[in-house]
Amino acid sequence: MNHQIREIKGLTARELGKPAYYFESVGSTNTWLKENGAKLPHGTLCWTGYQTSGRGRLGRVWHADAGRSLSMSLLFKPSYSAALLPLICGIAVSQALCMLTGRYYQIKWPNDIICRDLKICGILCENCLLPHGGYAVAGIGINLLQTGEEFKKRGLPNAGSVYMVSGRAPDMEHLVASIINKLEPLWQILNQDGFSALKSQYEKLCITVGREVSVLSPDGRLQRKGLAVGIAEDGSLLVDSGNGPIGVKAGEVSVRGPDGNLF
Repeated sequence: MNHQIREIKGLTARELGKPAYYFESVGSTNTWLKENGAKLPHGTLCWTGYQTSGRGRLGRVWHADAGRSLSMSLLFKPSYSAALLPLICGIAVSQALCMLTGRYYQIKWPNDIICRDLKICGILCENCLLPHGGYAVAGIGINLLQTGEEFKKRGLPNAGSVYMVSGRAPDMEHLVASIINKLEPLWQILNQDGFSALKSQYEKLCITVGREVSVLSPDGRLQRKGLAVGIAEDGSLLVDSGNGPIGVKAGEVSVRGPDGNLF
């Protein structure tokens, strides 16, 4: 597993993305940082264009051919506010992709990035607890160059790539820098002022708010149906089934699109 430590071109963030470990291929950027995070400084980046054993929420396999997608993970020490990391990562990725491609990218709560009703990016944040404090790892996987045919062959008709929705894909290193540059001030605001200072910004990008949603348990059982009316200050989704909003913190949320189908 060969890697290089090199500076990211275009990086203006002061802490995040330093040092940066680049791998030609790696099993999982999240796994590598979790295994090595105890001895690495806050802000360490691990990234690759070829992740061979990636996974998403609920243990789903996430895989793409070499050079077709970006996988990156960042180390956060200490792990305060780790539960809200997925939400601010979603803001940063949406903003970076919009800036680089000119397309509008939204967030399906809590942290899937959607454009033209296709999932472009998944985010997986994990907390590593230690006896004397812990750390969090934020993993971001973005589909860059895949085609619709590739996703159909893999049984992923609702997945998409940046190329599919914008006709081009940004340079991978430039995208890494842009995401980190957007993420660092969000992390600072989160720690200084709490998520309440970012809630309206997140809600404006959240495609889930204002839609009918089905809340499913991890094994696929329907837990609740209702209208997603907003985001609470703890990051949970507020779902109103007719008796007032209730915060949803766990479980899979399926969102009904314009055609009535779930994506």
